[in-house]
Amino acid sequence: MNIQKQLITLLFITVSSIALAQETKNQIQADFTNYLNSIVNMELEKSLDYMPTEFFDIIPKAKMLEVMKQTFNNPDMEIDIKNPTILKIDDAQKIENKYYSLLTYSSQMDMKINGEEHETEEDKKLRISMTKTAFQQSFGAENVVYNDTTGFFEIQSQKDVYGISDNGKTGWKFLVLEKNQKVILEKLLPAQLIQDL
Repeated sequence: MNIQKQLITLLFITVSSIALAQETKNQIQADFTNYLNSIVNMELEKSLDYMPTEFFDIIPKAKMLEVMKQTFNNPDMEIDIKNPTILKIDDAQKIENKYYSLLTYSSQMDMKINGEEHETEEDKKLRISMTKTAFQQSFGAENVVYNDTTGFFEIQSQKDVYGISDNGKTGWKFLVLEKNQKVILEKLLPAQLIQDL
């Protein structure tokens, strides 16, 4: 009888742990979806609410907002982000006084670089070729397609992101893992999380 009670207790703890982990993943998914939607809908100031406050000790919030506005409102280019999809969410782990969960998402970014007003056909071909090469180096050749009809580059992107929470349940903030920003990431993440970057 004692063994049966122990097995029931163990089963209850296991089921409870799985349920809590799933509840946490659901909250991460909800918060990250809100973050992505704020970017897709160009609610740039709202999107900053989903970034760790420590990030703004490195790059002030007003400066970050200005850079985002300049990027998305640049008259020389058009950007449209489509179909953001969360591919996986890892279980949250506590490191020091915060919780971290690695997630992966994909999206399509359509981008058009507008040419000069009096651009020749030869200059246009060169601009498109150079831009395509740059995008292929950043995203991989298989993920970049140029649409001759629309003039847009269609870029498939997959990125890793760390969700960060103080309590491991709510208030998830997100930090996209960009290799060219390793110096910033080293200031915001525990060393064991960025060693593979």
